[in-house]
Amino acid sequence: MGFHHLDQYAAVESGLGHLAPAARVLGTVLIAVAAASLPPGAWLEMGAVAALVVALSRYAHVPLATFLLRATVPLAFLALASLGVLLLAPGATVARLGPVVITDGGIERLGAALLRGGAAIGAGVLLVSTTRFADLVEALRELRLPAAVTAALGLAYRFLYLLLDELAQVQRAAASRNAGAGRVPRRQLLLGVTASAATRSFARSERVHRAMLARGYTGSLPSLRPQPLDATSWRALLPLALLLAALVVSARVRS
Repeated sequence: MGFHHLDQYAAVESGLGHLAPAARVLGTVLIAVAAASLPPGAWLEMGAVAALVVALSRYAHVPLATFLLRATVPLAFLALASLGVLLLAPGATVARLGPVVITDGGIERLGAALLRGGAAIGAGVLLVSTTRFADLVEALRELRLPAAVTAALGLAYRFLYLLLDELAQVQRAAASRNAGAGRVPRRQLLLGVTASAATRSFARSERVHRAMLARGYTGSLPSLRPQPLDATSWRALLPLALLLAALVVSARVRS
């Protein structure tokens, strides 16, 4: 399995691609913080932040359909997690479904949660789509995250694909032997495949660890392509920060 099914737009020539990965991470954080800082009822500012994220995705040459599709699943989880706000927020009754009462305050708070969360999710999707994971880990290291955290993220990401490869190999071996005929054998096959894949993965992890130690691994991964924050990145972050600050201040003043 390849590594680039999520960040296939990282190699696309675009304005965002010229920024340092750390700048993209900071921009994502700025958008998420600004969206979370908007008060309920600031629909104009929420829509402006969401429109800004969509505009940035177009600037990064990420297809709109792909961008929206990738944001759909986390946005659906956000909607499910926010349903309690729809039912518990006080306000005038809009609809009644048996004992369940939906109020205008609940609708307002649910809409605000979806808009604010959707903007933050969209910014995260854009970051993952346009930044290679190795560059993302390097950006977190540039932003002074602990070395143990960045090393664990990098190794976990790579080992996930090794685990999936081991599972695929065991499944192909079982299928080539016509294993799993019938419902009961299928359950037994699933248990056997899981146990075999786990055993092979642990064995491979030990081999990988020994290979890393043999090559001088000391607890932190080396930087293959360091891309520190430069003047161009700061010049791009400054107007973004000013625009988001203006939207938040405008929303606070109007509320």
